[in-house]
Amino acid sequence: MNYHRSGYAKTATLASLALALTLTACTPPTPRASTAITQASEASTQAPATVADPEQVLPTPEPSTAEETGAPLLLAAPSPAIEGTLPRQDATTIPAVVPAPVAVPHTPAAAPLPPATPLAPEVVPVSPVVPSTPHTSLGTPVTGTYTFPDGHISFDLPTGWSAKIEQNDYNENANHPGGKENSLAANIFDETGGKVARITSGGTGGLVGGPVNRTILDSQELSAFDSRDGASHFAFVRDDYPFPEFPVRYYMGVVASYFMTEGPDSTSVNSFMIMPNGLATAVAQVDESMTAETAEAWMKTDQYVKLRALLTSLRYAS
Repeated sequence: MNYHRSGYAKTATLASLALALTLTACTPPTPRASTAITQASEASTQAPATVADPEQVLPTPEPSTAEETGAPLLLAAPSPAIEGTLPRQDATTIPAVVPAPVAVPHTPAAAPLPPATPLAPEVVPVSPVVPSTPHTSLGTPVTGTYTFPDGHISFDLPTGWSAKIEQNDYNENANHPGGKENSLAANIFDETGGKVARITSGGTGGLVGGPVNRTILDSQELSAFDSRDGASHFAFVRDDYPFPEFPVRYYMGVVASYFMTEGPDSTSVNSFMIMPNGLATAVAQVDESMTAETAEAWMKTDQYVKLRALLTSLRYAS
């Protein structure tokens, strides 16, 4: 079968061929797959990339448009460029700037800590403080030598005699170096259980006296019981008062030197010795209204000798 083309058909065909050839000529060739990325990756494993010289100014490519070059527009990104050349339609090459690798110091893994060992308290040797005598509870009978708990005043008990310790009077408002626990009294009992003397330590109080005519019947200075006023003395005395209702008084105890006077210019006697640890007293229980004859006879008895030995055994330790 024969086909006849009209003049219009031939013209259309030729126009189509010409348009196809024109489009083919204007279409850029398909770029060949580049190995630049692979080469750059291999190069990065061989040697670290170098940092561009900070003084170097990168060339700024001339502005172009897609219509002029036929290539897509490239937008700058904050990520660093890969070392190598970037293919452009106009074959312009932009040198890549690759930041230097930051050296991160290697930190070795920390060694595991040893298990915690509980700390034992430090033991500091302490020299034990040995009291002069064992502690004695209040009301407990004491025999032999007794020292008050604060360690200052001591005395010796005659064989068969005992002492019972009790709380002594104490003024809380007084300026006292010890304390109530050291203001104590020792009540002395003979072998029959009768109270014969009272000795106190660390007390507080005051003293008053009046004029008397004194006669000293027996005395002895104590060698180790000095008070604020000097030496202390054992004394057995008779004081005559100028009062009809109370004419005479016999007294036995330990007194300060102030009371060791005789005659009408004396002051009524009391056991009142101010020691470094407070007030001390030591008084024997005697018949204050005895006569001169009974007093003389009593001084020859065994009880008088033991009382004298007890009171003269008083001593004070600092």
